[in-house]
Amino acid sequence: MFSSLGAKNKKILADNFIYSRTRQLTFLTDISLVYNFSKPLMANFADYGIVKDLGKIADINNLKTKDLLTDFKASKKTRLSFILAKNKPYLVPKYKTKAKQIILALSFGKDSLLSYGLVRELGLNCQIVFVKEMENLNSVEAKFKKQIIKKFIKNEKVQIDYLYDNADEIFLSKKLIKKIHEFDNTNGMLAFILELLPLAYYYSAKYVILGNEANFTDAFINHNGYKSYPSFDQSIIYAKKHNQYLQRLTKNNLQSVSLVEPIYNLAEMHILYHRYPNLLKYLMSCSPKKTNSEKWCYECPMCAKAFLYSKAIGGDPKKISFNRNFFAKQYIEFFPLFSAKNTRAYEKPKAVRDEQLLAFFLAYRNGCSGDLIDLFAKKYLKEAIKREKILRGKFFGIHPSTTIPKQFKNKLFNIYQQELKGLL
Repeated sequence: MFSSLGAKNKKILADNFIYSRTRQLTFLTDISLVYNFSKPLMANFADYGIVKDLGKIADINNLKTKDLLTDFKASKKTRLSFILAKNKPYLVPKYKTKAKQIILALSFGKDSLLSYGLVRELGLNCQIVFVKEMENLNSVEAKFKKQIIKKFIKNEKVQIDYLYDNADEIFLSKKLIKKIHEFDNTNGMLAFILELLPLAYYYSAKYVILGNEANFTDAFINHNGYKSYPSFDQSIIYAKKHNQYLQRLTKNNLQSVSLVEPIYNLAEMHILYHRYPNLLKYLMSCSPKKTNSEKWCYECPMCAKAFLYSKAIGGDPKKISFNRNFFAKQYIEFFPLFSAKNTRAYEKPKAVRDEQLLAFFLAYRNGCSGDLIDLFAKKYLKEAIKREKILRGKFFGIHPSTTIPKQFKNKLFNIYQQELKGLL
């Protein structure tokens, strides 16, 4: 498939990909980065993504955001260079892309499974790709994903292409003299799209479907007072700018799309349970580290969310193979509503706490029981009743989107309106 690009396009793509995955290394080593090519078209955008992630990275590593910004600016002048003169060539596919042909990156989280259900209902021609990036970093998760994929292919009667990506392993190198976590995730969506581009051209696809939800645009103020995002490259702000650069690079032949861009976690889970229940058995939103017979680790915030949101929308967690009652007191630390021990950036925006406030309220209304339901009723029930209308509007509402094409936007939004109108 990579050969379908042609030699010139391969070089252009490789230059952009390499820069997007390695520019961050100037923070982790004192060695200068010398690129044996001209400055790629995507370079300025990659720099933008890094800068916007520095607040989160500073927060996670207990560093000063200002120092990271200073280091970034200094490295551009003293530890970064390109061998060749400036040149910004574009990628041009051999064949005209097809508006109804899409590439779907399927991870088997709720966002990508919901996207799969929606793609089928929208009547789009879908080629699924699964990116193998966990085999060396988390063999347990890879084992469960392999089992899920086997069942998915058999039951859904689909073909899945595989892409092996171990680029993140450069951030684990012992040669890096500084240990600053999370730089491997910076510009992840940019690198992801670039590595999927040969596949898109092979199938003449116009769109690549990602799973960036509305919650990724919610920010928090870090310990230095800087506005920060849990994963800026999955925000609507990044997506809009990303597509501007991507369309320049590909001469308007490719666009990234997120069908779940305008909705939150609760809305996603509701639609999955009520419109596409046959897909629930494939759901895996956890990264278990221990080898056992279950795909949930039962000791992380992702497990807590999967259980809570299932209960909130009246679903049975057993349908996603979840076999514990996470309303027991022993799991309190995994819910931001109750616990201040939020080390992950994903739990830090205020909206996460508010979504859980509504979710516990709905679970309480559904008659759920447990220590944490009792604690919720004691501490937060009055607040939830007072704010119910606003909370429902936010977390069951349909929010603005920038990536969804006009030709199937109306049909998509009609689906959302059908499923969510009774919840507002």
